[in-house]
Amino acid sequence: MIKIFINGFGRIGRGVARIILEDNRFELVGINDLYSFEQMAQLLKYDSIYKTFNHEVTIKDDILTVDNKNIRLFNQKEPDKLDIKKLDIDIMLQCSGVHLTIEKNQPYIREGVKKIVISAPASDEIPTYIYGINHEKYQDEKIISNSSCSANAIVPIFDIIQKHFGIKKAFMSMFHSYTAYQKLLDTKHYSKDIRRTRSATQNIIPLDSSAAEATSKFFPHLKDKLYAKSIRVPVESCTFYDLSINLSQKTSHKKIVEILQKEIQNSTILNITKEPLVSRDFIQSPYSATIDLNFTQLLDGDFLKVSAWQDNEYGYTKRLLDMALIVATKSL
Repeated sequence: MIKIFINGFGRIGRGVARIILEDNRFELVGINDLYSFEQMAQLLKYDSIYKTFNHEVTIKDDILTVDNKNIRLFNQKEPDKLDIKKLDIDIMLQCSGVHLTIEKNQPYIREGVKKIVISAPASDEIPTYIYGINHEKYQDEKIISNSSCSANAIVPIFDIIQKHFGIKKAFMSMFHSYTAYQKLLDTKHYSKDIRRTRSATQNIIPLDSSAAEATSKFFPHLKDKLYAKSIRVPVESCTFYDLSINLSQKTSHKKIVEILQKEIQNSTILNITKEPLVSRDFIQSPYSATIDLNFTQLLDGDFLKVSAWQDNEYGYTKRLLDMALIVATKSL
């Protein structure tokens, strides 16, 4: 079994823990975060979006037990003080959201962690992999990034369009559920964007997004030719992607649909639908994105609109573990 340690037990950390604990390829050996162990156990067991975890969850001292599986818990802010060598960790899932550079992750390597997969875009030259796009090119690096939830949705779609029609430039709008970093009521916020001070449950809040930069890593010719914004809406889960793409060549709507259906029919990361669905229908969808053909249109032969749905938590955690499995398999 692949021994996994989760550093950062927030939405992504807890979501990936639930999947690991039901997958006999993995063993969850430890979790580190800065809140109480009692809250960690409670939030793993009960979730307002994904409902009750159907397993016995108990806690005694620093041991979290799920059914008969024991998991060591830590409350350590300083990586150098995290005594984890004896856990013999194969993969650390870096879900803290703050350790995004080689320098900040190196202490964990010194503590015996064999490999680290970061659940966010890196802030330095750490290589980025997206499962289903370039995972086969993994070069056995010790620290990698799994990019963002948005890039995991957008890049596979762009990959199909670029391969068959070429992309000259694109606008990307993401109608995104609110996140834990937003506020329930109007109040102060650490962000430079003053819109983040406003209530997430009562407002549509447009924000700049890093998705353009994350996407252009996979399409260098589109650097400075992409723009993305994240429009936070008052729902608790799922994202609707509205992609406006200027194609390099003219084509027909029929051809676009044929290509999408052909490329996606055997895909494990993309899906396609013609049903008139809404965001709640995609909660716990395992796909990186589900293209909605009802809103996929073409104007004047070269201006393409592609729309897609994603459970930006669950779909992303599935890809995070897919990539962790690639990393671990390469090491064994």
